[in-house]
Amino acid sequence: MTNETSDLNRRGALRMIGMGAAAAAAAGSVGAASATAQSGAATSRPLAGKVAIVTGARANMGRAFSAALARMGADVVVHYHRASTRDEAEQSASLVRAAGQRAALVQGDLGDVKVVKAMFDAAEREFGGVDIVVNNAGAIIKKPMAEFTDEEFERLDAVNNRGLFYCLREAARRVRPGGRIINNGTSLLAGAAPGYAIYAGTKAPVEEYTRMLAKELGDKRITVNAIAPGPVNTPFFHSQENERSVAYAAGLSTEGRLGEVEDIVPLVEFLAKPDSQWTNGQTLWVNGGYLTR
Repeated sequence: MTNETSDLNRRGALRMIGMGAAAAAAAGSVGAASATAQSGAATSRPLAGKVAIVTGARANMGRAFSAALARMGADVVVHYHRASTRDEAEQSASLVRAAGQRAALVQGDLGDVKVVKAMFDAAEREFGGVDIVVNNAGAIIKKPMAEFTDEEFERLDAVNNRGLFYCLREAARRVRPGGRIINNGTSLLAGAAPGYAIYAGTKAPVEEYTRMLAKELGDKRITVNAIAPGPVNTPFFHSQENERSVAYAAGLSTEGRLGEVEDIVPLVEFLAKPDSQWTNGQTLWVNGGYLTR
């Protein structure tokens, strides 16, 4: 072999190496782009393939929670209490569908265990299972304890306590491993307000049920947490208040305002995510400094 031939062969080999390196770099770029896209999709829709139940979802926080979970990729069972509010519940379901997810509606009183079982049945029948339960439903009456009737007490207890127990018991039996249970409590667990004894008293079990159930379900990697909002600017809160009491409650926050639904949603989004695994058995206060503990 002549020196000239040897040089030609060497230059050809170098070109082939360069082409291989370029091809590898290009392939690496494509692979990196694909991985980035997949990572972005996972980040934007971390609940893809998951199924959520949201109780009391016809309006206010329940509607916002349903829409948020759908945007994160979950199919949602929208629960509502009264048949007369179906149109409002349909609006919540439409937000779920607008986010590209499936929605199913279930109506009924959660103080009736048959309704709770039917709600979980619907999730399994329509979507194949249950991964996330947001116990948002609640009832409120503001008046002195001495003035409460037996019927009024039963109404609050049926939703705030007994209905919550039924939902938690069913969730403990049916939520798939790695799931999330999120309970909506109240900041009144850390304070006292005249007229709210029965409301706060029937909501008080939220914190204890949360702590204990987290221990019981830990081996399934199911987390159980509670959020404790302060006064939120919704009809639910305003129905019990007047202009003076609203102003007083708003003044107790560090910003001198009521909370908004949008202030509460991010905490539920976080607790529903897979990367919230190490937050478990907690009551998380979300009230702008209204009350602390």
